[in-house]
Amino acid sequence: KAFTVALGNLIADTVKDAITKLGDLAQSVMDVGISFDTSMSKVKAISGANTEEMEQLTAKAEEMGATTKFTATEAADAMGYMAMAGWKTNDMISGIDGVMNLAAASGSELATTSDIVTDALTAFGESAGEAGRLADIMAAASSNSNTNVEMMGETFKYAASLAGSLGYSMED
Repeated sequence: KAFTVALGNLIADTVKDAITKLGDLAQSVMDVGISFDTSMSKVKAISGANTEEMEQLTAKAEEMGATTKFTATEAADAMGYMAMAGWKTNDMISGIDGVMNLAAASGSELATTSDIVTDALTAFGESAGEAGRLADIMAAASSNSNTNVEMMGETFKYAASLAGSLGYSMED
Protein backbone atom coordinates (compact mmCIF):
# COMPACT_ATOMS: atom_id res chain seq x y z
CA LYS A 1 0.00 0.00 0.00
CA ALA A 2 2.82 2.40 0.91
CA PHE A 3 4.52 1.70 -2.41
CA THR A 4 1.27 2.27 -4.33
CA VAL A 5 0.67 5.58 -2.52
CA ALA A 6 4.27 6.71 -3.14
CA LEU A 7 4.07 5.73 -6.82
CA GLY A 8 0.76 7.54 -7.18
CA ASN A 9 2.21 10.68 -5.57
CA LEU A 10 5.25 10.51 -7.85
CA ILE A 11 3.07 10.19 -10.95
CA ALA A 12 0.80 13.01 -9.78
CA ASP A 13 3.79 15.29 -9.11
CA THR A 14 5.32 14.44 -12.50
CA VAL A 15 2.06 15.14 -14.32
CA LYS A 16 1.60 18.38 -12.36
CA ASP A 17 5.13 19.54 -13.26
CA ALA A 18 4.60 18.66 -16.93
CA ILE A 19 1.32 20.58 -17.04
CA THR A 20 2.94 23.58 -15.36
CA LYS A 21 5.84 23.52 -17.85
CA LEU A 22 3.46 23.23 -20.79
CA GLY A 23 1.48 26.17 -19.44
CA ASP A 24 4.67 28.21 -19.08
CA LEU A 25 5.69 27.29 -22.63
CA ALA A 26 2.27 28.26 -23.99
CA GLN A 27 2.43 31.59 -22.15
CA SER A 28 5.93 32.23 -23.49
CA VAL A 29 4.81 31.53 -27.07
CA MET A 30 1.82 33.84 -26.63
CA ASP A 31 4.07 36.58 -25.20
CA VAL A 32 6.40 36.34 -28.19
CA GLY A 33 3.45 36.58 -30.58
CA ILE A 34 1.99 39.55 -28.74
CA SER A 35 5.37 41.31 -28.71
CA PHE A 36 5.80 40.76 -32.45
CA ASP A 37 2.27 41.96 -33.21
CA THR A 38 2.84 45.06 -31.06
CA SER A 39 6.09 45.88 -32.89
CA MET A 40 4.46 45.40 -36.30
CA SER A 41 1.54 47.60 -35.23
CA LYS A 42 4.04 50.35 -34.45
CA VAL A 43 5.57 49.91 -37.91
CA LYS A 44 2.11 50.23 -39.47
CA ALA A 45 1.27 53.32 -37.43
CA ILE A 46 4.55 55.08 -38.20
CA SER A 47 4.90 54.06 -41.85
CA GLY A 48 1.27 54.28 -42.89
CA ALA A 49 1.69 51.02 -44.78
CA ASN A 50 -1.44 49.51 -46.26
CA THR A 51 -2.59 45.92 -45.70
CA GLU A 52 -0.61 44.47 -48.61
CA GLU A 53 2.55 46.33 -47.56
CA MET A 54 2.12 45.14 -43.98
CA GLU A 55 1.88 41.56 -45.22
CA GLN A 56 5.19 42.05 -47.07
CA LEU A 57 6.86 43.66 -44.03
CA THR A 58 5.54 40.97 -41.69
CA ALA A 59 6.80 38.23 -44.00
CA LYS A 60 10.23 39.88 -44.20
CA ALA A 61 10.46 40.28 -40.41
CA GLU A 62 9.45 36.63 -39.94
CA GLU A 63 12.01 35.57 -42.56
CA MET A 64 14.73 37.53 -40.78
CA GLY A 65 13.71 35.96 -37.48
CA ALA A 66 13.97 32.49 -39.00
CA THR A 67 17.24 32.97 -40.90
CA THR A 68 19.37 35.24 -38.68
CA LYS A 69 20.45 35.39 -35.07
CA PHE A 70 17.80 38.03 -34.43
CA THR A 71 14.16 37.40 -33.60
CA ALA A 72 11.26 38.50 -35.78
CA THR A 73 10.34 40.99 -33.04
CA GLU A 74 13.83 42.51 -33.17
CA ALA A 75 13.52 42.78 -36.96
CA ALA A 76 10.14 44.50 -36.51
CA ASP A 77 11.68 46.94 -34.01
CA ALA A 78 14.42 47.74 -36.53
CA MET A 79 11.76 48.38 -39.15
CA GLY A 80 10.16 50.80 -36.70
CA TYR A 81 13.32 52.93 -36.77
CA MET A 82 13.37 52.70 -40.54
CA ALA A 83 9.77 53.90 -40.70
CA MET A 84 10.64 56.81 -38.37
CA ALA A 85 13.36 57.78 -40.85
CA GLY A 86 10.73 57.93 -43.59
CA TRP A 87 11.61 54.67 -45.28
CA LYS A 88 8.80 53.13 -47.29
CA THR A 89 7.98 49.43 -47.51
CA ASN A 90 10.39 48.63 -50.33
CA ASP A 91 13.14 50.61 -48.58
CA MET A 92 12.69 48.60 -45.39
CA ILE A 93 12.62 45.29 -47.23
CA SER A 94 15.76 46.08 -49.22
CA GLY A 95 17.63 47.76 -46.38
CA ILE A 96 17.08 45.42 -43.46
CA ASP A 97 19.58 42.79 -44.63
CA GLY A 98 22.49 45.24 -44.49
CA VAL A 99 21.40 46.59 -41.13
CA MET A 100 21.12 43.08 -39.70
CA ASN A 101 24.52 42.08 -41.08
CA LEU A 102 26.11 45.11 -39.45
CA ALA A 103 24.40 44.46 -36.13
CA ALA A 104 25.48 40.83 -36.19
CA ALA A 105 29.06 41.67 -37.17
CA SER A 106 29.40 44.40 -34.57
CA GLY A 107 27.50 42.72 -31.75
CA SER A 108 25.28 45.79 -31.46
CA GLU A 109 21.57 45.77 -30.76
CA LEU A 110 19.60 45.58 -33.97
CA ALA A 111 17.28 48.50 -33.22
CA THR A 112 20.25 50.73 -32.27
CA THR A 113 22.09 49.75 -35.45
CA SER A 114 18.99 50.48 -37.52
CA ASP A 115 18.71 53.92 -35.95
CA ILE A 116 22.38 54.66 -36.66
CA VAL A 117 22.23 53.47 -40.27
CA THR A 118 19.02 55.34 -41.11
CA ASP A 119 20.31 58.55 -39.53
CA ALA A 120 23.67 58.30 -41.33
CA LEU A 121 22.09 57.58 -44.71
CA THR A 122 19.77 60.56 -44.29
CA ALA A 123 22.65 62.80 -43.29
CA PHE A 124 24.68 61.76 -46.31
CA GLY A 125 21.67 62.18 -48.59
CA GLU A 126 21.75 58.52 -49.56
CA SER A 127 18.81 56.20 -50.21
CA ALA A 128 17.77 53.15 -48.24
CA GLY A 129 19.22 50.98 -51.00
CA GLU A 130 22.67 52.04 -49.81
CA ALA A 131 22.18 50.45 -46.36
CA GLY A 132 24.24 47.41 -47.30
CA ARG A 133 27.07 49.60 -48.58
CA LEU A 134 27.06 51.71 -45.43
CA ALA A 135 26.94 48.57 -43.29
CA ASP A 136 30.03 47.23 -45.09
CA ILE A 137 31.85 50.56 -44.65
CA MET A 138 31.00 50.75 -40.96
CA ALA A 139 31.93 47.11 -40.33
CA ALA A 140 35.30 47.60 -42.04
CA ALA A 141 35.96 50.85 -40.16
CA SER A 142 35.11 49.38 -36.77
CA SER A 143 37.22 46.26 -37.33
CA ASN A 144 40.22 48.29 -38.52
CA SER A 145 40.22 50.98 -35.86
CA ASN A 146 39.67 51.52 -32.18
CA THR A 147 35.95 52.21 -32.53
CA ASN A 148 32.59 50.48 -32.74
CA VAL A 149 29.27 51.05 -34.46
CA GLU A 150 27.79 52.98 -31.54
CA MET A 151 30.78 55.36 -31.42
CA MET A 152 30.58 55.91 -35.18
CA GLY A 153 26.86 56.57 -34.84
CA GLU A 154 27.58 59.21 -32.21
CA THR A 155 30.17 60.79 -34.52
CA PHE A 156 27.73 60.77 -37.44
CA LYS A 157 25.29 62.81 -35.37
CA TYR A 158 27.70 65.72 -35.57
CA ALA A 159 29.72 65.16 -38.73
CA ALA A 160 27.68 63.25 -41.31
CA SER A 161 25.36 66.01 -42.45
CA LEU A 162 28.25 68.47 -42.79
CA ALA A 163 30.40 65.90 -44.58
CA GLY A 164 27.51 65.01 -46.88
CA SER A 165 26.78 68.64 -47.70
CA LEU A 166 30.47 69.21 -48.51
CA GLY A 167 30.36 66.34 -50.98
CA TYR A 168 32.27 63.76 -48.98
CA SER A 169 31.24 60.16 -49.58
CA MET A 170 30.39 57.62 -46.91
CA GLU A 171 33.75 55.99 -47.57
CA ASP A 172 35.50 59.31 -46.85
